[in-house]
Amino acid sequence: MTTSNLTATAPAGAFHEMPTGRLVRAYLIEARNEFLQLVRSLGMVIPFLLLPAPMYVFFGVVLAGSSPDVRANPELANYVFSGWCVYAAMGPAIFGVGCPLAVERESGLLKLKRALPAPTGSYLAAKMIISMAFALLAVGSVVVAALVAGQITLTAGELLRHVAVMVAGAIPFAAIGLFIGSCTSGSAAAAIANMVFLPMLWLAGLFFPLPKAMESWVVIWPAFHLNQIGLAAAGVDQFRFFNPIMSAVVLAGITMLFGGLAIRRLGRCG
Repeated sequence: MTTSNLTATAPAGAFHEMPTGRLVRAYLIEARNEFLQLVRSLGMVIPFLLLPAPMYVFFGVVLAGSSPDVRANPELANYVFSGWCVYAAMGPAIFGVGCPLAVERESGLLKLKRALPAPTGSYLAAKMIISMAFALLAVGSVVVAALVAGQITLTAGELLRHVAVMVAGAIPFAAIGLFIGSCTSGSAAAAIANMVFLPMLWLAGLFFPLPKAMESWVVIWPAFHLNQIGLAAAGVDQFRFFNPIMSAVVLAGITMLFGGLAIRRLGRCG
């Protein structure tokens, strides 16, 4: 029997789209399950939710705050704060998406997901949404630490704009995590993610000036572009070296490139 015969003999209403309410509920359930899975993992909670604030306090307040340069230029404290916010947004996105995806793909969970009566994109959408939620929690902890320490001079509106940029800026890093998780094994995903995360963290010029020979290379790192947009949103123009609109275009391109490659890879190989 051909496909056309099957369609012709199927009862009326047998093929229909999922109602919008059920579709939204399916996405929310998938996101909730993803959140519970990550929040129960100490390997995710400790380094990416609990550490950013103490590390900012130690490096950005205690060490940098005692510097004569910071005392003479309060804007420098805002720049250091922005760098640590970028760090807080990057980690949950790259590791929280890439490492679990690699393990789940290797164990065959993605094949099971395809057999379930769930929307096709809910699994990957949930990972992207939760990466933004974790970025909000991590960046929020750095903001609280900065306000308590009294090191920054940003207004409430500037802080809100900066946090919004950081949360949205988790998306391109989540796309990078998707690509890592789609191409590597569960045992290698964390190592590959570190090979991307650590060089980008230190070579993007987030915390200290780079040597003259390396300054022109910061533009290759997504973290640099997120920091430039965050500085523009917070009104910290003294340390802005790149057009924030161009930085947004770069991050959008990174999202489409690595997200598209990841989806293509998952569609072909699972």
